Amino acid sequence: MSKPHIIHEDAFFASLPLSDYPALPSNVGNRGRTPIFPRMALTSSDSSMILGETDFPSTLPLEPPLPLEILMQILEYTASLSRPSAASVSLVSAWARKLALPHLFRALVHRKVPLANVTVLSATRSASLPASRTPLPTHLGQYVRALWTESIGMASPTSEMDIFRACPAVEHLALPAPALRTLYMVCQTFDKHDRVHGRRGPGSGNTLPFLSALREVTLLSHTLRYEWHFLVGLRIPDGRTLLGNITHLRMLDMQISAYVPHAHLSNLTHLALPYLDLGANISHDLLRLPEGVLEHPKLKMVVLTVDERKYLHNPWYHIVRYSAAGTGNVRYSSPRESFRELVKQAHLKDKRVHVILSPRIGQSAVDEWDAAARGGESIWEIAERVRGDEQYGMELPSTYAPGIRR
Repeated sequence: MSKPHIIHEDAFFASLPLSDYPALPSNVGNRGRTPIFPRMALTSSDSSMILGETDFPSTLPLEPPLPLEILMQILEYTASLSRPSAASVSLVSAWARKLALPHLFRALVHRKVPLANVTVLSATRSASLPASRTPLPTHLGQYVRALWTESIGMASPTSEMDIFRACPAVEHLALPAPALRTLYMVCQTFDKHDRVHGRRGPGSGNTLPFLSALREVTLLSHTLRYEWHFLVGLRIPDGRTLLGNITHLRMLDMQISAYVPHAHLSNLTHLALPYLDLGANISHDLLRLPEGVLEHPKLKMVVLTVDERKYLHNPWYHIVRYSAAGTGNVRYSSPRESFRELVKQAHLKDKRVHVILSPRIGQSAVDEWDAAARGGESIWEIAERVRGDEQYGMELPSTYAPGIRR
């Protein structure tokens, strides 16, 4: 599995300056043959990308040459397979790079951390050159559809606003709850700009469709009620409300606060909550959900995610019955038995409630997010797939954890 495409702001793609991306020579791979292509304009699967005559090399190292349409399809399919594949295709030629960039930059992880503490990844290799403070260029940010940012508390609001502005077409946004205020500030900036220039709404000719495609949000930290009040009624540049656009919400951390902003998300259809953070014992009060969640009129799916590592390494989750005070006897069930019982009770409670293991051992939350953003199974698809599967969770241990006695 390829690692997430990570930007560390203090060393942004130091090994290959992003501003140099469009400038590579168009005849990379030339071996001396000079077939000339007729004037033409070809369109890739990205309908916004038109390739003209000047985008193609004057020579191709193919004998005999393939039709250009087939060659484009081969390279674009290769670029879609994985991030390393997309990076390789992007270095073939200038026109091949245009095919690869939407795949290469589809999902992006942005972190504000010291260079000395991280391994910096570029589009092609790990960084080995001095740091660069170049922000994400707009011509690359336009391709980002999934953005994970963790720099709140370590960066200024200005740097946070820059990364959001650079990715106007983002569809899935993963961020800490405090970054919601940064989104508010960016939307206010666009709103002020549009009022000054007399532009508003979908038909106003606005060339900055900031957040108009946003549908899914992943909260990386717990959230509090006040963090949502200032977003109520906030409109994005196309005139719609920001919160009204969100249909999918996943919360990764609810240990400090169990607040869920479902009341502010009128079009919410999918909600994912970290089950082990809700304070419910697996065998007592199985489905302790935040108040009002199941009463949401448009909600179609509630996914209770169970962190596999946390679940297996904390025996408290497997307590079935406490003994009388002072006896010291506690009966435990196995992880497999407890999980299957939770799944069963969830199905009996409400047809919309699903239980899945996420993240799995060996996979972090950001790895899981990145894989889904690049075309893998999302937690919603996994939940739908394993619904009614009697074998799901049977790979969990059937014995007590070390040190736990019956």
